[in-house]
Amino acid sequence: MTTIGLLCLWGQMWVKIADYTPGATIAVEHTCDGSNIPPVIQWGGAPPGTQAYVLRMYDPDAPVDTFIHWIAYNLKTTQVSPQILPASQGYNDFGKVGYAGPCPPPRDPPHRYFVEVFALRKPVSVSGAVTWDRLWSAMADKVIGRTETFVVYKRQRR
Repeated sequence: MTTIGLLCLWGQMWVKIADYTPGATIAVEHTCDGSNIPPVIQWGGAPPGTQAYVLRMYDPDAPVDTFIHWIAYNLKTTQVSPQILPASQGYNDFGKVGYAGPCPPPRDPPHRYFVEVFALRKPVSVSGAVTWDRLWSAMADKVIGRTETFVVYKRQRR
């Protein structure tokens, strides 16, 4: 994997989160301490034959297991934003459907929040809100490309 400016590359596939360089601190507006709105996420360079994308945002530094903040699937576009939200979204680990911004425990050190994009050779055969485990089971044999990047966040003491 190679990091170049805003991009994290895996082969030719890349993903970027708004105007953040990999490892930068995400703005409060995208977190539970702010408006909790998703950042603009763009990707490209998918392998030939890609028919759909899956997006996952997760925190590997959560106290118990990896914590899912957002999953979206069967995406046809190469961008999501507050104005262009995916129709097919799954459950985050807060038990809600859709985006849930970074929200580490207040006394924790900064957590990393990875955004992964998977290129699929065909859309997944699931519908409605699904968990990551169910989505992964449906997509694992369809993945033809993958890329990731990350931002960090630490809660401010109030």
